[in-house]
Amino acid sequence: MNRRTVGLVIALTCVALATFWLAYRQPAPVPAKPVTQPTTLPLHTYLVDVAGWYEITPNERAVASPIDFSIEGMRALPTTLGHWSGSPIELGSAVNEWFENPDLALSNLYRDLRGRQAWFSVFGSRSRKSYFLFEHTPITSYPAAGWALVEHGIAPILIGEKTIYVQKATLTKEGERRIALYWYLWSDFNRDPEKGVLTMRLHIPVTASDQDAFDAGADFLREIFSQVITWRRF
Repeated sequence: MNRRTVGLVIALTCVALATFWLAYRQPAPVPAKPVTQPTTLPLHTYLVDVAGWYEITPNERAVASPIDFSIEGMRALPTTLGHWSGSPIELGSAVNEWFENPDLALSNLYRDLRGRQAWFSVFGSRSRKSYFLFEHTPITSYPAAGWALVEHGIAPILIGEKTIYVQKATLTKEGERRIALYWYLWSDFNRDPEKGVLTMRLHIPVTASDQDAFDAGADFLREIFSQVITWRRF
């Protein structure tokens, strides 16, 4: 076999091997796309208490929330809080009279998957106007509207393994019964009135029992405040 023939055989063999490799090779693995981790909402920290103005009670607690409750930053209440869905309620002119034109006034009607309802209202003011937030409360405004105050006191709300406290009132009018929970919130841990304070009010109609309505309110609060922070003033 001459050199030309040998070269031709070698060339044909290389072509055959290359064709075989292209036909049967495994495709190269495609690099996996990086997994995007879910975004964690930043938490805001606040103080909550059952009394306000300059009265600091033993029920004061520090809490964390994914919601920005600052007077400057809040423009609307969330339309979804866990399994609660809400929509805004138009507030009447009486709010401006009671709270002397508050710097913040928002209210939503929420419903959960069980059909339970809750009205959540937030009013906030700075400086001397904040006094009116403590003067007009559910235990004064409801009776003024013809409701009878059945019971009033401080109630614990369990959040995780810790507890916060709220004011709780049970009220009735013409066969209707309602649980009102209310408390106060500060963004400033010195509770400086110049920096503002919020009064928060949650009203739950009683449809099954007082306990069921209260449990609905507690469930709602756990959607607002994700955790209680270990903190001491003194």
